[in-house]
Amino acid sequence: MVFRCAFSRSSLVRLAIAASTTALLSLPVAAQNQSQSQSQTQLSPAIESSPSISPEHYSSSAEWKESLATYDLASAPTPSASGQYGQYGRRTNRYPHYESRWSHMAFEVGGGFTAPIGNDVRDGYDGWGYNFTLGAGWNFSKYFGTLIEYQFNRNKIPGATLAQIGVPGGNINTWSFTLDPILYLPVSHSFGAYVTGGGGFYRKVTNFTAPQLVQQCYYFCYYGYANQTIGHFSSNQGGLNIGLGTYWNAFGPDSHAKLYAEARYVWVDSPAATNTTEGEGTEGLIPVTFGIRF
Repeated sequence: MVFRCAFSRSSLVRLAIAASTTALLSLPVAAQNQSQSQSQTQLSPAIESSPSISPEHYSSSAEWKESLATYDLASAPTPSASGQYGQYGRRTNRYPHYESRWSHMAFEVGGGFTAPIGNDVRDGYDGWGYNFTLGAGWNFSKYFGTLIEYQFNRNKIPGATLAQIGVPGGNINTWSFTLDPILYLPVSHSFGAYVTGGGGFYRKVTNFTAPQLVQQCYYFCYYGYANQTIGHFSSNQGGLNIGLGTYWNAFGPDSHAKLYAEARYVWVDSPAATNTTEGEGTEGLIPVTFGIRF
């Protein structure tokens, strides 16, 4: 009897030790399973709330993180250049395009041919010639400005008139300083027209020339024949001009530079010949000019 009781107690002690050891060993595994279960529970609502991502498509946490990063980048709003630099409406045609006080300044340069008209053609005083124009002024708006212009016209004297006078050659030089308002009439973004006209000071000089032996020096000096002025007369007087022109924004709508072409009627109140003075009377010219205006 004593032997059986001792055996029963020792068996119970061994069972208790084995059960305790098993319980202690199973605690880390249970904790790990519980942690994974909680992680899946927290991620499931986020996956279900996204209409474009399904959790069964991913087999590992690494794939899920990569997909989540891709999804965030794709759904991020793209920055707008218009918000950074401001909103601008459609560009409109401007003449000129103002940016500062100095942008109101206007400049022009041009040249072309000059035709006689009126009494000069009938009496044979003026022939065809050429012109050169320079100008500067102020644009009060994109439609209206004012220019101070210098224009030089040189016309030949017809051969029949020179034969009557008895000289081999001659020309008439007419130059002027005038104040000329200008009104712009835009037609489109690239083209437009304008009306201009004014008046001011005109000087007219008539020269008679003949070939003469003269010394000419360039890199070295030599003697040769060249036309020299053998007689002239001149006059200072007022005059008027009026003209029409077109312009083209050849360098873009924001550029100040415009190419232009115009034709004007120029009337010079030059005196006629008298017993004491030489003259040809009033002069009528049509300068046709091509140039660029800023």
